[in-house]
Amino acid sequence: MLFRQYRRPVILLLLVAFFMPAGYADKLASIIIDDLGNNLEYGNMAIELPAPITLAFLPHTDFASNLAFKAHSSGKEIMLHLPLQSVSHHSHTPGTLKLHMTHAEFTRQLKSDIESIPHIKGINNHMGSLLTQHPGHMDWLMSALAEEGGLYFIDSRTTTKSVASLFANKHNVPHLDRDIFLDPDFRPETIRREFTRFINRARQTGYAIAIAHPHPHTLQFIKQHLGELEEQGIKLVAVSELIADKYNREELENVASTGTTGSGL
Repeated sequence: MLFRQYRRPVILLLLVAFFMPAGYADKLASIIIDDLGNNLEYGNMAIELPAPITLAFLPHTDFASNLAFKAHSSGKEIMLHLPLQSVSHHSHTPGTLKLHMTHAEFTRQLKSDIESIPHIKGINNHMGSLLTQHPGHMDWLMSALAEEGGLYFIDSRTTTKSVASLFANKHNVPHLDRDIFLDPDFRPETIRREFTRFINRARQTGYAIAIAHPHPHTLQFIKQHLGELEEQGIKLVAVSELIADKYNREELENVASTGTTGSGL
């Protein structure tokens, strides 16, 4: 009786294991370099990192479009680093979505921001400690992304009160949360500590996302220490691959537990 109860899930898992592609890694991680577009030198340094780093560009900045074209040609995945209004940061950032906007203004500005960066696969928020905790505006954002089609969303988690994932789920927008900020400051000991946390997170949960910034100390550290990921059995991948893997894992877990397939993305 016990064997019959678990036979179907076990058989399904064995089939999954048998047909798993060669070279499949059970621990994946992604690094996003954001705040790109204002500085040509640092943008080029990020593009030249010898790994599938994902690069997030601020809209309507001086070098964003050209750097994004170059990064895409170099095989890097491109994101829009979307400015959202914060609680306390009030300096002007082009393309910021704000609380006082009407729905039409919000949608128009979002469309302009998306169109300003070529080859984007997804979006993460720049700032946003105010806007990501407002249900109405997150509903507008995720509804627009669903209509746009094919874009994922990474919540940078600038506030613990964010409701972005709730509305991403509502509109079936593929999404994940940032796990680690590699450089909350640019001291070498801080970057070292957070990179170790990043590795541990990927080892413990099977995947992790880190966000870093185009500062010379950070970029040099990443370049010098990428090999540590492979040493720990972690494969660095573009964010879109990490998201696809996460959803596939959830699908397989659902198959194993219920014997049925879920709704997927």
